[in-house]
Amino acid sequence: MATNNRIRVVYVTSSKFKKEENDAFLRECTLSDGRRINDVFEFDIRPVPIQEILNVDLAVMVSAEVVSAYSQLKVPCIVEHAGLVFSEYADRSYPGGLTKPMWDTLRDGFVEETRSAGRSAIARAVVAYCDGKQVQTFVGERAGKIADRPRGGRQFYWDTVFIPEDSAGRSQGLTYAEIVENANLGLAYKMRELSQSSAAMKAFLEYRLQAGEPELWR
Repeated sequence: MATNNRIRVVYVTSSKFKKEENDAFLRECTLSDGRRINDVFEFDIRPVPIQEILNVDLAVMVSAEVVSAYSQLKVPCIVEHAGLVFSEYADRSYPGGLTKPMWDTLRDGFVEETRSAGRSAIARAVVAYCDGKQVQTFVGERAGKIADRPRGGRQFYWDTVFIPEDSAGRSQGLTYAEIVENANLGLAYKMRELSQSSAAMKAFLEYRLQAGEPELWR
């Protein structure tokens, strides 16, 4: 379905931070052909309550969540979730889907309790898409490390402790939260240059362009 020739994407989330980041993603990011995402897609944010399925594998967890969302909405939709993966556990995706409940419990004690200061880590995001017939997942990653303590005031889960690798060197040593607060960088820089969630979402949108309308909705 499209409005004003833009393709509509139903995005299920109740997070104010994800809504804010989605707005920046639309404004700042481009597709592989150079077109601005905001010129091609529009996002219909739906705060549908869905029970989070705990699983260390983010793809398994988000796939179950998008099926739950589709069962309520009865329209093609996406769910996105991100987590940290300690590099030495990359093959087992730990903590992965467990990052959020761990953070919710430990908060500022996360680094100390997980003994992860300076630890190499991957920020991994998965977008799950259900079109009524199948579920597909799209992954985005950003390598980095864990800070010695929470830094930055933007309380979007573990953004205060993850320091992303930045090939341009502009955000060297800053956590995601500090990058967003930096007047010379900001949320636009995070979403355009660094975000694992932007990478996963762009992979989905490229697929959506190629695949066209879902078979059930043509």
